[in-house]
Amino acid sequence: MRLAIVHYHLRRGGVTRVIATALEALKEKGLEMVVLSSGEPEEELGVPHVSVPELAYRAGASQQDAGALAMALSRAARRQLGADPDIWHIHNHGLGKNLNFPRALGILLENGARALLQIHDFAEDGRPGNYALQARPYQEGIFTDFSRDLYPVAPQVDYAVLNRRDLANLQAAGVPRDQVHWLPNIVAAPPVPGDSKTFPTEKPLILYPTRAIRRKNLGELLLMAALYPDFQFGTTLSPNNPQWKGIYRYWTRLADQLDIPVAFAMGEQPGVEFSSLVNSAKALVTTSVGEGFGLAFLEPFLFGKPLLGRDLPDITADFKENGIRLPDLYPGWPVPVRLINLKAFSGRYREAVTTAYASYGQPLPDASVDSALEQLTADGRVDFGRLDEIAQGEVLSAVTKSRGDHGVASPVDPAQLDRSVIEANEEVIRSAYGPEKHGEKLAGIYRKLESAEAGPVTGIDPGRLLQAFLTLDQFYLLRS
Repeated sequence: MRLAIVHYHLRRGGVTRVIATALEALKEKGLEMVVLSSGEPEEELGVPHVSVPELAYRAGASQQDAGALAMALSRAARRQLGADPDIWHIHNHGLGKNLNFPRALGILLENGARALLQIHDFAEDGRPGNYALQARPYQEGIFTDFSRDLYPVAPQVDYAVLNRRDLANLQAAGVPRDQVHWLPNIVAAPPVPGDSKTFPTEKPLILYPTRAIRRKNLGELLLMAALYPDFQFGTTLSPNNPQWKGIYRYWTRLADQLDIPVAFAMGEQPGVEFSSLVNSAKALVTTSVGEGFGLAFLEPFLFGKPLLGRDLPDITADFKENGIRLPDLYPGWPVPVRLINLKAFSGRYREAVTTAYASYGQPLPDASVDSALEQLTADGRVDFGRLDEIAQGEVLSAVTKSRGDHGVASPVDPAQLDRSVIEANEEVIRSAYGPEKHGEKLAGIYRKLESAEAGPVTGIDPGRLLQAFLTLDQFYLLRS
């Protein structure tokens, strides 16, 4: 079987790591493979690679460019494989990174291609800017069938997603049940060597191994640190994207002003290795309000560390179903509404919701925002993770400057974590999310596609999928 794997780029991290680990899992499956991207890979792939410059991020679109991209992909694949691929495995085709990509995919399908579309990130899921960009060529009449290009439906097209929430949303929107596959990422992080160096800290270290972008919810880490000053809390990496650097500076300055024991970007200090930070940590923590697969909920146990922090039930339900226990996670952190300027917060919330819905081209009745705000602040309390940075800062200021009458209690105590689950969780993770199982499942999907009887290509109703993601009860300002 000839296989072409396609992504915009192969820079380190993210989807590149997913592709590299999947290739390793497939190496004994008898496949002839090539990887196509816009430039040279930054990681060793172990299979041939061909550069297709037309795959680079592109904010413009035209019929000519879409046709050129489809032709360039076909030529590159044939050059390496000697014939057209039996299967195209395409990553994040409709995320608004290259506006010609969905139409190019449509052209490939019209010419007989069979495709597995692996979606790591949905533009409908808290990415209104991406969604608006990808919709623009269709609104302007450059391309004509948004539904068929973005979410094609045919017996020779299957989808792979990272969690069962996304799987259910695609099925509800019209993708046949047997053509959507739950394909969790490979979890293969090796344990940190026991004799690895440690990072000296005066207090027990609670480490947040993350790049500190907005949805990682740093304010909640600061709140935990403010309530437990006998621990040293820390993050590993600062944001790369200029979009998030201003918010990151806000948190570093506020922690300094309020004397909250958080060390930022510990992994960027000269001579400091990630392994030494993990080795030194009493526990790992996550306060994120949005994840795709949820590696942060699994890796700590491979490192032999307990995990505490915010639960994301839409993501962790998959893990719990497989027998992984997460006893030190909380579904929300209620704090008294009286600690924030509610009128100002409500105005910012309304503006953010209105902007998000407008970006998605959706109407928003005023009553729905009022109802959402009432539910958000019911019983005089509000989930800290649903606040924006300004309101979170107000809570932090009240907590650090009061004499204990702030009414904020932590839902988890870092001094009393359940370490008994570590060994059992590690065993489940290595079995359920290891490379062998992943490779078998992926090869099975390829075989299914290869034997499917090709049919005409239609599309789902994109509005149904959008509505599945765009719900106010799951609206987080930190993801807007």
